[in-house]
Amino acid sequence: MSDRKAINELAHAVESYLTSEGIDLTMGGEPTFIVSQPNTAEWSTAAMGPEKLGYARRMTAEIINKVYPGALAMQVFGKWYPGEALPRWNFMTLHHQGNEPIWPETNRLLFDDVTGENTAADAKAVINAIAQRLSLSKHLLPAYEQDADSAEPTGWVLPLDYVDGKWVSADWPFSESEAISLFAGDSPVGLRMPLEKLAEDCSRKAITVEMRSGAIEIFIPPLEWPEFRILINLLREIVVALDLSDIVFCGYAPSETKGEVLSLGLAADPGVLEVNLPPTTTWSGYDKILSQCADAASAVQLQLTKFQLNGALYGTGGGAHLAFGGSSAETNPFLCKPKRIASILRYWQHHPALSYLFTGQYVGPGSQAPRVDEGPRHGLYELEVACEGLENMQSSVSGEVIDQFFKNLLTDSSGNTHRAELCFDKFHNYSAPNGCLGIIEFRAFETLPKASTMSVVALFVRTILARLFKAPFNQELMRFGPSLHDNYFLPAFLWEDIVAICSDLAEHGFPFDPEWLRPVLDFRCPTLGTLDLPEGSINLRQAFESWPLMAEESQGAATVRVVDNSSDRLQLTLSNPGLLETGKLLANGIEVPFENVGGNMICGIRYKCASAYPALHPHVPIQSPLLLEWVDQNGLTTKAARYFYWNPRGDIYEGRPKSAGDAQKLREERWSLAEDVVGGKPTPTKPKLAPEYRYTLDLRRQLSV
Repeated sequence: MSDRKAINELAHAVESYLTSEGIDLTMGGEPTFIVSQPNTAEWSTAAMGPEKLGYARRMTAEIINKVYPGALAMQVFGKWYPGEALPRWNFMTLHHQGNEPIWPETNRLLFDDVTGENTAADAKAVINAIAQRLSLSKHLLPAYEQDADSAEPTGWVLPLDYVDGKWVSADWPFSESEAISLFAGDSPVGLRMPLEKLAEDCSRKAITVEMRSGAIEIFIPPLEWPEFRILINLLREIVVALDLSDIVFCGYAPSETKGEVLSLGLAADPGVLEVNLPPTTTWSGYDKILSQCADAASAVQLQLTKFQLNGALYGTGGGAHLAFGGSSAETNPFLCKPKRIASILRYWQHHPALSYLFTGQYVGPGSQAPRVDEGPRHGLYELEVACEGLENMQSSVSGEVIDQFFKNLLTDSSGNTHRAELCFDKFHNYSAPNGCLGIIEFRAFETLPKASTMSVVALFVRTILARLFKAPFNQELMRFGPSLHDNYFLPAFLWEDIVAICSDLAEHGFPFDPEWLRPVLDFRCPTLGTLDLPEGSINLRQAFESWPLMAEESQGAATVRVVDNSSDRLQLTLSNPGLLETGKLLANGIEVPFENVGGNMICGIRYKCASAYPALHPHVPIQSPLLLEWVDQNGLTTKAARYFYWNPRGDIYEGRPKSAGDAQKLREERWSLAEDVVGGKPTPTKPKLAPEYRYTLDLRRQLSV
C-alpha cells in the first residue's frame, strides 16, 4: 500500500470516529511564505514594506482564478502594533459558500502593485454615481490633506449606513468651505477622517472613493453580510457602466455572514506573508486548501523555506500554526466538554516531541512557543492544580471560566499570552475582535519544504485529538527538570517520543505510521556529515538549542531583550557500540562520553559557534570548527573530520544561496575530512560533566579542564 493511500485511510478512520460521536472539530492554519532572497526588512523583521502587498495581490489572483472563481478580493486592516505607522493589512478573498459569484468581473480588480490607468475624475465619477443611485448626493463631501496646496481633493466621502431596509446618510459638520481635513499618512481616506469632530449620536460609517497610483480605491464601511452584498452589487453595476478597471476594495469585510461566506486572508506579518486558511470540518478539506495555497504561492515565486547564508535550510521563520475549534459555540468540542482541554494539556506536556520537532530551530523559554514547564518554576505545579480543578468541576463551565483557568498560566516568561505553545487568545478573549471563537491554537509549528508534509503533520495532531476525545489522558504532569533539554533537544529522543505517540495512537484504533513523519526529522535535524570507520561510522546531526534571553536594554524610548544566539547543539551517533572497546572519539580534544539510547550510542555536543553581543560567557572563544578525531588503542588518530558552523573559506558570504543546489554545496563545504591530523597522537582530556546533563557534552565548560 502506498503511503498516500494509507494516510487517506487513517484520515477516514479519524473522521469516521468524530462523525460517529457527533464531534464537530474544525481545523485551520497559518502557513507563511517568503521570497527566495529575503534580504530586506519586510522579509526579515518588518510586517510591511514596498513589495509584500504586490505579492499578496498576485497570489490572491491565482487563488481566485483557480480555486474561488467569482470571489471578491478586498484589502482590510487588522492589528495596529506600537511602533508601526499603520495597521497591518490583510488581503482577503471572500467566496460565497453556495458558489454564487460575489464579483464576477475579476479582470476589473487590481492584482498587482503596478500603477493603474485611472484618474481623479474617474474616482469622482464613481462616488457621484453611488450618491445619485442612493439619492444621497447632498451628503457628499470632499476630503483634503492637511496643509496641502492642491485645490483638488484627495478623495470623496459619503456617510452611509443601512437602516430598516434602506440606505441612509448623516449630516456631518463639514462642507465645501469647511472640508474634511485628513490625518497625515498614506492609508486610505476611510482610515484618516477626523471622526472625533462628529457628535456622539452621529453615524461614523462612510464609503470613500479615491484615486491612488492610478487605482480607484473604494473603502467599504462596516456592514452585515446582506447589506454588504447589496452595496457590492450596486458598485459592480457602476463600475461596469463606467467601464473601469484597476479597482481596489478596502475597508471592512462583512460581519454576521452566518457561514455563507468563506474568507481566506493573506496578512502582513513580520518577515513573512501569512495565509489565514479558512477553517475546514475535515482533514481532507484542510489538505486541499493548503495544497491550493502552496501552488498559488509557488506561481508568484513565493516559497516555504529560507536559505541561510551558510546554506542551512530552515522554515520561513514566521510559523505555521494549527488551530482547532468548532463550527459554532454550541457545537465546539472544547466548550461542550471542557475537560478535553485538560487532557490535551497533559498529553502535550508528556510528549516533548510535540513541542520541538515541528517548530523552528530555536526553541526553549525565550522562543515564540515556550512549553509551560520552561517558564517560572511554579508554572507546572499551578497548571496541575488548574487541570485538576477543571476536571473535577461538576457544573457546566463557560468559555469565560475556561479562559480564567489558563490565561495566566499559558504565557511566555513576560506574561505574553500569544507567545505560548498552546495559545488561548482566540478562545474567550473579550479584548480581541475575534477572541471568543473557542479556538485553541498550537503554535509550536513552522513551515516545511512541502505542503504535503505539513498536511500530514496537521493530520497527526488531529489524530491525537481524536484519540484524546476517545480516551481522556489524565496522568500527572511530568517533572522533567534538566532532562527536558538534555534529552529532547536531541533527535534520537525526539524520534523515540514520536514512535511512542504513534504506538499509543495505534492502541486506540488510529494506526499512524511514524515513518510518515521521517521527512520532518530529516529536515529539522539533517545529517551534517559522516565519518566512516573500519567497522562502523559516526554520524553528525543537527540538534536543537535554547538561546537564553539577555538582560533588558534601553533603545531610545523602548526597552528590548535580545537572545544570545552564539551557541549550537549537535548530535553524534556511533553506529557500532563495539567500537568503543577499541577506540574513542575526541571533540576538540575532549573525550566524547557516549550513552546508549535505543541501541544507538549518542552524545549531544553544545559549543560556541559564533560571536554575539550581548552574550553569555565572554571568556569562551569561538569553538568552530569542531575537530572530531577517532583515536585507536595506541592513541593514534586514524580518522578525523572538521565541521564548520560558518564559512571555511573566510568570514563573509556573498549573499544567500540562489538555489537548492547552491545551498547544498555550501553545506557540504562545511564538513571535510581532516587528513592533516591523521597519524598524530593527541592528548585526550576527560570531559568536565554536570549532573544535570547526562547526554550533552558542553564544550564551553571544558576550557579549564
